[in-house]
Amino acid sequence: MNPSDYCKHFDLIEFVRENPERISPFSLDLEKISINFRQAGIIEFLPKQSCNVDMILSAGVHGNETAPIEIVNDLVKKIMRGELELKVNLLVMIGNPKAMLIQERFTGFNLNRLFNGEWKNYLDNPEAQYEAKRAALLEQEVKRFYTQSQQEGLGHIRIHYDLHTAIKPSLHQKFAIYPYLHERKHSASQIKFLLSAGVDTVLLYHKPSTTFSYHSSFNYQAHAFTLELGKVRPFGENNREDFALFEQKLEQQLAGQYIFEAEPDISQAHLYQVKKELIKNSEMDELAFDSANTANFTQFNQDELLLDAGKHSYLTEQDGEAIVFSNNKVPVGQRMGLVVVKQ
Repeated sequence: MNPSDYCKHFDLIEFVRENPERISPFSLDLEKISINFRQAGIIEFLPKQSCNVDMILSAGVHGNETAPIEIVNDLVKKIMRGELELKVNLLVMIGNPKAMLIQERFTGFNLNRLFNGEWKNYLDNPEAQYEAKRAALLEQEVKRFYTQSQQEGLGHIRIHYDLHTAIKPSLHQKFAIYPYLHERKHSASQIKFLLSAGVDTVLLYHKPSTTFSYHSSFNYQAHAFTLELGKVRPFGENNREDFALFEQKLEQQLAGQYIFEAEPDISQAHLYQVKKELIKNSEMDELAFDSANTANFTQFNQDELLLDAGKHSYLTEQDGEAIVFSNNKVPVGQRMGLVVVKQ
């Protein structure tokens, strides 16, 4: 195999389609970079010049969220063709290859509810088994990637952007979910980067979760975000102009050209705090509004019923409470929506 020729014609989406379950690991050695094909949908890019940033870009955790996969595919092409000189250690991950093949959210179970070790509870569940095993594999690769720099004794900055698109329209088209940080402080510099990239809204999560971004944040102290970049559409139907600014700023960061500010002004950011999770406790529980046609961040007045669930019902406690990720069609035990308030 001629590495240059292989890189010139490489397409990540086609590669994953041809190898959705497993690959025989192999590496390519180029002049300025080593490329390691680790697992199905998982590729590592290591510049030969030493660098102190370890970045993970994941997409396709939900297989029908195609725009982030196209964004990552473009970035991979530019790196492999030498059009983008990488100045960070980069791990690219297509989260759920089988779901990507059929352009469905998942094959049996929501992969983004299985991280931080939650997958262990689903290995014996036939419906969830594929996603559970995939979550375990993704966690294994994250650990290897983030801890290899520790072994080198270098003080590395860790970043994880988990790229998504939302099921429904949003009053804020692009927004980030900032995982619960426990005793750590939110990074104004990272929020300013997101602002510069057109992500003007940040949802501050209120407790531990089983999402991919929380896993990286909690276990490896990474600057990690779940990024909602628009609306779900099939491959080829995304308006790529909607993502151009985000992709441009991400390229700058990958090339070491984005300068993070020490004391950034983030007054233009829309910051929301999660007030309450609306959990489905029984099959009888229903959201009390038209959840299918209610955009993310739609606000309600005080004393409006949001969840009709007997003793678990929820009425808004103040004007301006808003709903995000409303969805009646979730299994018992999962959230039907988040009630959020603006900071």
